[in-house]
Amino acid sequence: MTRTRLCPAVIAAAVVAALLITGCGGGGGGTSAATGQISGTILYAATGGALGGIHVSAGGVSTTTASDGSFVLRGVPVGTHTLAITADPDRELAVPPGVPLTVQVQGSQITTLSAPIVLVDDVDTPPTPPMPAG
Repeated sequence: MTRTRLCPAVIAAAVVAALLITGCGGGGGGTSAATGQISGTILYAATGGALGGIHVSAGGVSTTTASDGSFVLRGVPVGTHTLAITADPDRELAVPPGVPLTVQVQGSQITTLSAPIVLVDDVDTPPTPPMPAG
């Protein structure tokens, strides 16, 4: 039986090639961006009760609130995003002016809103004050 002895340089080159191929992740076309989560609750101003079925979105990710008014947006890109709140058109609910809906999302973290978002009946929404002339 004849033995073939491999040169250490050939073995090292094979190991490096294997590590490079493994490090590429098998293809798939690019690096995925870091993401985080946003969680919160939506309530109804008139009763203080939870609002289920409200559409919430930010950063291209959307969900609907559960019956207890809670929501979690998963996979939101890292950065500053504005929440978009949309109720069923038949409900005529609105976010009052001045309610902060901007959220800073950190990678691999859950950003929990500090207070519930309270929706009012659209007819109860105070008008935006006129801009001063000048």
